[in-house]
Amino acid sequence: MHAIARLVKEEVDLLIRELWWVRQDVPMTSHHPHERAAEALRADILGGTFTPGELLPGQRELAGRYGVAPNTMGEALRLLEREGLVEMAPRRRSRVLQPVPRMEAYLSRDGLIDPTDASGLGRNDLRVGARGTDALAAEALGLAPDSLFFIQQAVLLQGGAPWAVQTLFTPEALDAAASGGQVASVAAVAAGEMRHTGRFAARPASTEERELLRARADATVMEIRRAGFIEERPNSYLVTVIRADRVNILWESGS
Repeated sequence: MHAIARLVKEEVDLLIRELWWVRQDVPMTSHHPHERAAEALRADILGGTFTPGELLPGQRELAGRYGVAPNTMGEALRLLEREGLVEMAPRRRSRVLQPVPRMEAYLSRDGLIDPTDASGLGRNDLRVGARGTDALAAEALGLAPDSLFFIQQAVLLQGGAPWAVQTLFTPEALDAAASGGQVASVAAVAAGEMRHTGRFAARPASTEERELLRARADATVMEIRRAGFIEERPNSYLVTVIRADRVNILWESGS
């Protein structure tokens, strides 16, 4: 009986530590133990305690360091793996990866955004020519709420790491030849536009956006919504969601 009581007490103590201890010197934004442990380990990686290329201590040792159960630490490591901070492998210790560098992107007068460094650019196409409705797109383009759009969506990459999700709504199908067969080939769509309107805002990332951008649980994104017109005819509605912790936005000045 004493052994059972001791085991129960140890489990309760561990639960209390998971919920309240973890790291008192790192501001925590979540009450979930695995997210709190991930925040603490992330702070140590970004602070240089663990350097790129270094093998982390074993999962059980890390669990003791951050005051959580080994299984909880495994969840924290998987969270940081999705962010691209660590690499996990079966029966091996996790390895610290080089944190994704910050980049600069240029927001021009026509409301389009492009990285200043064109090297290493890429994209993962998510939707190509899908049909669907979108209330905000319809409102911005002065169309009925149930209007059908052609939807193109892609995750934008630099050096293999995501920096933005771009979704393009058009009332008419895109000419694949004119757009080079790529999703959200915005420059081709905007080429004939006479005017555009736009909105820029910062907000918390949604769960889907965090997954697509490999961002942390408390990630903030910058959102640019742009409606384009040819004369007074609606032409396109573009939503660009950018990782705020990765991208510096440059603005164009002019007379």
